[in-house]
Amino acid sequence: MGKFLKKNWFVCLIAIIFAGVSIFYIYDTNKGKLKGKKVNGESVVFSIDNQNITSSQFYDQLYKLNGNNAIASMIQKTVAEQSVETTDQMKEDAKTQAESIISNYKQQYPTDYKEQIGNALIQAGYSGFDDLESYLISYLKLQTLTADYAKAHFDDLKIRSISYILVKFEATAHPIAEATASEKAKLDAIDKALNDGTDFATVAKDHSEDQSSAPNGGVLGVVDKNTSNLDENFLNAALALNEQEVSDWVYSPNFGYFKIRNNASSPTALEAFQAEHGGTETNPYQALVQSYDQTLTADALWSKAQELGIDFKGNADLEKNIKTFMGVKE
Repeated sequence: MGKFLKKNWFVCLIAIIFAGVSIFYIYDTNKGKLKGKKVNGESVVFSIDNQNITSSQFYDQLYKLNGNNAIASMIQKTVAEQSVETTDQMKEDAKTQAESIISNYKQQYPTDYKEQIGNALIQAGYSGFDDLESYLISYLKLQTLTADYAKAHFDDLKIRSISYILVKFEATAHPIAEATASEKAKLDAIDKALNDGTDFATVAKDHSEDQSSAPNGGVLGVVDKNTSNLDENFLNAALALNEQEVSDWVYSPNFGYFKIRNNASSPTALEAFQAEHGGTETNPYQALVQSYDQTLTADALWSKAQELGIDFKGNADLEKNIKTFMGVKE
């Protein structure tokens, strides 16, 4: 799952963020078109049975329905643009990702893929199809902003790189935390190899029954205390380990028996380990927010917005609503 997210996060993102509706875009693009009859100097959008709906009433109703979403979207875009410089690498990555998105849309919508992408971008507050790369650059900036936030809160988040060895249950039903004779033999063989001084990565390659991680020496990736897509027993044991410490066998009622290693839990060690074992993603904090902690974006955005001087002009209710909508933790 982690590898899938790393490779396809930008495609998943399109489906999620394109679903948002930018009320300010709707209002801004239509306010000049609301011509015709006026009441007290205001243009009338429509009338029913002699009841007039003015442009301000129309806008107020749109805000009630979707205003928080629109403002949160604008805050996200503005903060990302103001706080992170556009790099040549971002431009290159955005171009590559745009090509992948266009290819996917062409398969689903052969004749009108540009219109489909354009409409989605308009809903996200952009002008249309030609803004796809701009949208992706903005999101890459948001990823960078969130990764920087994670690095700045390293100790509080308990960030670390984890590897593991898995011995699976032999049967689908395994109601008690007691290994069968065959499973016990596998556990003992792994313990003996580690006690004899064999490197953890080598033991993982030779013995782990999780074929997604075994070829890479059992490396799972960079996790933190907010990681929610891992087995609870596994995560708790991983977070309790000191740097380079190996756990006892950890029983998981969902998978089997885990032997876990904390590869790195200090910034220097983490960055060095990720540079050597992280593949194409050598930034450990980017790896964290892309694959295992999607909760940090709201706090990172809000923290940077405050640093940049966000001002709701005394509207405490609006500020509270936006923080709640964005999921900002107090």
